Amino acid sequence: MENFQEKLKEFKNQIKGRKIDSDTAGILLFKDFLSKMSEWNHEASFTEDWISKISRQHDLLNIVGIVAPDLLKNVISLNEFRNNDPQYGDTFNLSSARGLDAGLIYALFCWDSFKDNPVFDKYKNLPDPYDSIKALYITGHYVDRSEPTKITIDSKCIVRTQTDFRLPSLDYDFLDYIDEVCERRGSDGIPNQEKTNQLWEEFQKQKK
Repeated sequence: MENFQEKLKEFKNQIKGRKIDSDTAGILLFKDFLSKMSEWNHEASFTEDWISKISRQHDLLNIVGIVAPDLLKNVISLNEFRNNDPQYGDTFNLSSARGLDAGLIYALFCWDSFKDNPVFDKYKNLPDPYDSIKALYITGHYVDRSEPTKITIDSKCIVRTQTDFRLPSLDYDFLDYIDEVCERRGSDGIPNQEKTNQLWEEFQKQKK
């Protein structure tokens, strides 16, 4: 059986600590995740309105449970994971009933454990569903509150639950660049797809 406690310790060691001043990259990373999960659910013929339900049904965040639920017999349950050394302060909170941290990180660990299982071979054309979630936490963001109609990143901004947004890159330096250059107030000024693509072009020119 996979040792999720060890995975949790390793993951926590990669996290830079919470970003206090800017949450823009975190918002875009979560939108990127929603878009990729939507593509996976479509391919898996999972037709439920999962986005409106994930605030209460955290198991719907887990693509392994949706595609091959029998594989989860080999790991601890989500409820057991919630009690697996809860984290507070500079990382995430696994104990929050309203937050999605536990469900997302548990789903990420399940995916890492089973992504090479033959049952996923027919989905090889699809993007990694959790690479943006991993980047979200490692770069200092978190998902702290969820309700059927809204999801809040970093206790600041509500994410519009669209499923057609993709980040052009998950380069950590690019994500930091987004947080540095996107000046906004509250929920205003979140870059759309076109603006995000422009930021990526600007970043590449600066890097050269």
